[in-house]
This record gives sequence, C-alpha cells and structure tokens, in this order.
Amino acid sequence: MHFMKSLSFALGLLSLVWVGGLATADEITQGKALFMQYCASCHGPNGAGDGPLSPSLSTPPANLRVLSLRFGNPLPQNVIARFIDGRADVKAHGPRDMPVWGEKFYAESNGDERKVKERIAKLVAFLQSIQTGARTASVNLEWAASRRNEKLNHRPAEILVFRP
Repeated sequence: MHFMKSLSFALGLLSLVWVGGLATADEITQGKALFMQYCASCHGPNGAGDGPLSPSLSTPPANLRVLSLRFGNPLPQNVIARFIDGRADVKAHGPRDMPVWGEKFYAESNGDERKVKERIAKLVAFLQSIQTGARTASVNLEWAASRRNEKLNHRPAEILVFRP
C-alpha cells in the first residue's frame, strides 16, 4: 500500500513537470526553420559548429548539440534564451562573438516583444531537441507548478528557474 502511494506521488510530480514543460513538434519544426535561416551558416545544419562560414570566423562557433554537457538536460531555457537574444549582455564583459538576435528579431517584428520571445523560444525548443547528453536536471516543483497553472489559466508563466 505504501509503495502504491509513493508511486502515485512520484508520477504526480513527474506529470507536473511534463505539463507545458515540453515543446510541441510544431514549435520544434518552426525552431528548426528559424535555425536554418539565422544560425546554420555558422553553426551548421545540425548545430555541430561546422557551418560554411565557420572557417572564416575568429572564434569557432559552438557545437550546439552538446550544450547539455555544460548546462544540464533539459537545457535552462531562460539562460539559453538570454544568450540568443543578446540584448541584456553587459558590454564591460567583453565582445560578443555571436550576433545579437534580439535586436534583429525586434526590428523584423516591428517592435513586438512578444514575437521576439516566441521566436527565441522556438529556437530554444529546437536546440533542446538536438541535445545528445543524458537528461540530468532535477525536478523543480515551483517551476512545474507555475507551468501547470499557466496551462490551466492560459496566462504567461512567471520566471522560469532550472536547477541542474
């Protein structure tokens, strides 16, 4: 009896993580299209850092297939999104070798910040889909509950926190 209660509790916690925690196939497909348009020239079509422009760059592009080795798996969406966006980088920390895609997406969306975030979220979903590392992230119940409430209430999520 105790085993069944424990199993039910564990499955319940796991379902909280799954609700809204995974990107849809459509978001991943759209993310791949964005990746091919904006990122593949440097990072390569598979994200391995071997794009046609990579030999001409002073800093080799990252192999995006192994981001999970550095950041954990699943990837911390907020960290990866901030890096892609690039607008929040502090110039005193040195030059940025990658384009500031947030500015480009902002201009292309006529200043619609929601569209910028959607594009970047789709790119992050695609990057998550190409990771080769093992899934290592721990369950963050606060984040899972906020995502569950977001899906139930159809409101934007609060700050996403991942703890690998």
